[in-house]
Amino acid sequence: MNTDLKTIRLPKEIELSRQHNPKDQLDTQDLQHFDTKTLFYDFFIDQSGEHLLGIGPPAMNLSQYIRTAKLFVNGEKQKFAFQDLPEYKLSFLKTAAPKGHGVSIELIFSDFHETFYIPQNNASQKRRILAAISKNNAAEWVATWADFHRHNYGLDDVIVYDNGSDNIQELEIALDGKAKIINWNFPYGPPGKRFNKFAQPGALNHCLRKFCRRGTLFNFDIDELLIANPPTLEEEIKRNKTVYIDSHNVPKTKNLTSPYTHYDFKLRDVERRKKARKFVCSEATVDIISQHNTWKHSKIPFTKKLRRNKPKKLESDHAYFLHFLGITTNWQPSLGKLNIVPKDNLTEDESHIKRKPPEQ
Repeated sequence: MNTDLKTIRLPKEIELSRQHNPKDQLDTQDLQHFDTKTLFYDFFIDQSGEHLLGIGPPAMNLSQYIRTAKLFVNGEKQKFAFQDLPEYKLSFLKTAAPKGHGVSIELIFSDFHETFYIPQNNASQKRRILAAISKNNAAEWVATWADFHRHNYGLDDVIVYDNGSDNIQELEIALDGKAKIINWNFPYGPPGKRFNKFAQPGALNHCLRKFCRRGTLFNFDIDELLIANPPTLEEEIKRNKTVYIDSHNVPKTKNLTSPYTHYDFKLRDVERRKKARKFVCSEATVDIISQHNTWKHSKIPFTKKLRRNKPKKLESDHAYFLHFLGITTNWQPSLGKLNIVPKDNLTEDESHIKRKPPEQ
């Protein structure tokens, strides 16, 4: 699996930059977290070998700038299709790829150009992959999360999109043989600003399109553990293609001394959250995904409209995930995840502990 990225950014010396989505009001501090310069996170050949794809944040005001660029593939000018999807926080460039080998690419914009070589995509198809974005999470948390899902759900790969962690060397050691790391060092987006956070949907769709052809994608964050009966879950995936899964919060009831992991929590909220569901999806039946939803193109002729796969109709009959509030770097302190909660209104749940992989 090739985890290297072929990224294109606007050079710093060029004044041109992405404007934010006006559906959010951003102040000066917010703009420090906004991605102004990334045009494409990565260029790659898809697993079919037929298409060269570029995936990036929404172009917004840069859309025409990208559309008027010139693309050369192996030295020959080539047409491409560009799709800007601000409502899904994504953009895509697509063109035909010569089959059977890598390609040399040159993209010429009005005031700069990029040249690079893209190798053939040799990642296997029909795999079961768990993916998540992560920054500065404790290495033992990420390793626990990867081990748990590998052991219980027969995963072929776990991919961590690292968003610029300070502990990257420790993380690489802890995940050796357990997960692959992609250095996804792009601005995450302003906290609390729904329409201008691009890095996470970019990472999930990158995984879906580059590594998961004809496979199954599991979408759970580092602070989340899926609790499901594997055969029943497989039946639901086969039947519904996208399976949405609700959660129970697992709050802190006491102070814990590091190192601690998900297994040090045993009490959860009685009621399910009924929002912010996660999912497992079949790649062949979805076109766009976000942190909480999946979409596919409408079957209506002559339209490219995307239709959301509605959670209420596709929610699992039995599965849930545990959302561990104490597994956090507290990067959004206003959410109060590290607040101590009384035990009175909680119920015991050791389902994750019972599913703990044997010590190696």
